[in-house]
Amino acid sequence: MKTGFRVSCAGLVAIVLTAMPAAAKECKDQSVSATSDAYLSRSLGAFPGSWAAWRKEVKERVGDGWQAWRRAEDRDIKCEEAAGKWTCTRTARPCKNGLSTSNPGGNGNIGTYQPIDQILRRGMEGEQVKTLQYLLREAGYDVQIDGDFGRSTEQALIKFQRDNKISVDGRAGPRTVEALTS
Repeated sequence: MKTGFRVSCAGLVAIVLTAMPAAAKECKDQSVSATSDAYLSRSLGAFPGSWAAWRKEVKERVGDGWQAWRRAEDRDIKCEEAAGKWTCTRTARPCKNGLSTSNPGGNGNIGTYQPIDQILRRGMEGEQVKTLQYLLREAGYDVQIDGDFGRSTEQALIKFQRDNKISVDGRAGPRTVEALTS
């Protein structure tokens, strides 16, 4: 009985998967480069700042739906220190997934992408928190993008930290931000 049930389920899954349209990944031929502003910190400032700069540059050159760094091809990040300040440059070919047509944030608009240049923790509010929430959503964690670092944001962040073997503290510090923006 159990064997027949498993075979039936496997057959059903195969039918459903073959009936689903393929989610083709569409990529641009030309790479887009963007450099962060100069920051005192590489991890809290320049690294996430380059993510925000790259997203903005892609949106201006290519349009909406192409800004996900995680889907980009030929990704490269170079960070340099000069006169005690850090800048990072990201270069990649923008891509979009055929299934995704808008930002996963309710209305698709999180405002400007603010680089996370401080350690974010529960109780904080603002554009940097919105950026954190968007990054968590882009990484596959269910969190509302409202700019309020509440319980659900903290829980999603803790799950992200566990899943990525980062020290679990529920705070968005340098290692967590770097993992989210890589």
